[in-house]
Amino acid sequence: MPDAKIVWIKPSPGFWGNHIFVVFDGRAFDYHRYSRSDALLDHTWKRARHYWPGWDATLVQLSAEVLISEPKSRTYDGLWLREPRQFLHDAMPRARTYLDRFPPPPP
Repeated sequence: MPDAKIVWIKPSPGFWGNHIFVVFDGRAFDYHRYSRSDALLDHTWKRARHYWPGWDATLVQLSAEVLISEPKSRTYDGLWLREPRQFLHDAMPRARTYLDRFPPPPP
């Protein structure tokens, strides 16, 4: 998807709740499934504030290479992602199999 953007929900200092998802055409995809991006954000804020009153976060757009490079991920304050090779076996085929379980939603 050429117009897809990778978004990191970066909690404000002192809070937990990192989350990364892909957004395109008003839709989001994360480990749950496809959803409306506004619904995903509303749900995230509501749940986080339930557990941590006053919780807030900023949305940070990430480049795709950040997702597969630990050094590049660490250039973002507060982000530290593992590379596919740092997981047991090769994570990429498992990721592809997982993604194939979710056909794109209709236009």
